[in-house]
Amino acid sequence: MTRRYERELIEHGSAAAVLVIDRTRGTAILARQWRTGLLDSAASPYLLEACAGIIDSGETPEQAARREAEEELGVRVGALRSIGSILPSAGTLTERIHLYVAEISGSELGKRGGNAHEGEDIEIVEVPLRELFEMARQGLIDDAKTLVLVQRLMLEEHRVATIS
Repeated sequence: MTRRYERELIEHGSAAAVLVIDRTRGTAILARQWRTGLLDSAASPYLLEACAGIIDSGETPEQAARREAEEELGVRVGALRSIGSILPSAGTLTERIHLYVAEISGSELGKRGGNAHEGEDIEIVEVPLRELFEMARQGLIDDAKTLVLVQRLMLEEHRVATIS
């Protein structure tokens, strides 16, 4: 027997996300921005998240991660450490998000907060790493890519503390 099913597929393109860390201050630098998908929820439509964006044509995931850190957070990052990629919603989206952790390189570009011509209005939020880890433990990080990045960093910090 043959059955036909209809499915919706959203061609979204790939993206890159980077959790930016400032080791000298013991903080993570995040973006808080308005998200359409939260309009029908009881939660605030402003989501705290690692900076991220679509990979432009001809751009590598690493280049996109660096560009997004500059555009959204106003910072330059040093070496990008890849922690793999995730499929945020494989049931309907083609999107794959390449995930990175990077430390601020020390040369801040100044407040950016996104590109106005793209409709971005981003609040730059610096969160102490201990507080960010506690937010993850308490289930207070709603954004999937950010949660994966924070949990990975928590595992690495725990491993280092255990070895020391």
